[in-house]
Amino acid sequence: MMEKKSLSAMEKKNKSSSLKISGFIVLPILLILAVCIITWYFLFVLSKQDITKNAENSERTYHIIVTGSSDTELFLTQVYDGASKLGDQYNAVVELYVPGSQAEEVSTQSLFDYASFVNADCVIAYIDSSWGGISVPRKLDNTIIPLVTTGQYDPNLQQISYIGNSYWELGKKISNETVLFLKKNSGGEALIIGKDVFNAPSLSSLVNSIQDSLRPHNEISYSITDTITSEQLLSKAEDNSMLLICLTEEDTIAVAQMIIELKLTDRKKFGVIGFGNNETCQLYLGKGIIDELISLDPEKIGEAAIREFFEYRKKGHANSYIAADVKISKTANRSGK
Repeated sequence: MMEKKSLSAMEKKNKSSSLKISGFIVLPILLILAVCIITWYFLFVLSKQDITKNAENSERTYHIIVTGSSDTELFLTQVYDGASKLGDQYNAVVELYVPGSQAEEVSTQSLFDYASFVNADCVIAYIDSSWGGISVPRKLDNTIIPLVTTGQYDPNLQQISYIGNSYWELGKKISNETVLFLKKNSGGEALIIGKDVFNAPSLSSLVNSIQDSLRPHNEISYSITDTITSEQLLSKAEDNSMLLICLTEEDTIAVAQMIIELKLTDRKKFGVIGFGNNETCQLYLGKGIIDELISLDPEKIGEAAIREFFEYRKKGHANSYIAADVKISKTANRSGK
């Protein structure tokens, strides 16, 4: 009887040890699984909530991605809106993919890599000066994904279409705005500012167009410079017959920042016409730091990009250059206007 009890006690002890060993094995496995699930959630679910805007219908035939840096998000959202309008017509789902903020900025190559990862059928991208030296996106079978670009033209980037400025037409619009702005003072001077105005052929074409359109207006004189200093800007500050014309986003932002630094934001004299599509330029317009902002019409760009992609699919080629519609926005916040 004692022997039986002793054996039973030993069996219980062995069973207890076995359960402890099992517990030691199962617990780490459960912890690892929990970590994996949490990691997956943060990496894939939350990151996509910050960085993407997906069309509702993901079962369509074509997947088209609109992408670019975070400071062009407002512009790209409107490009996305334009492209999405034609989604039903072409049985395409359009996705907006941009970093959630500048603090979360990812490399431009990563944006293209994402398009490759999801095996997109087309990419519509806003290109700026930071996009140099990148590789075009490729599908999983290594074929190149058709690329439609806007913003800054990069001749080294393999793209089926570029949608951008017709510099001659843009010059005519700028000169028209110049005449309208200065005629209230019976004329005046326009200072045309462009960082690469003496080197870039595109800006030369733009300036030639402005000059040609202003020539009949003898009451308006103009000069051209590739830069303006704080001292020069201060000397113009009390001239109500002076208009600064910025030819690029970079020039527009530089002049606006100079106006802020010199405390000329409440000026009642000289005016500023800027050019740009990004949110910084829009912010300066909204605050009245610049008087007018000339930009491309983003919704029309989105529509044109979709049409060019499907033209390319149908014929094997597309229009290499499309002139975008121009939009002119004016501030409502200048007390001196």
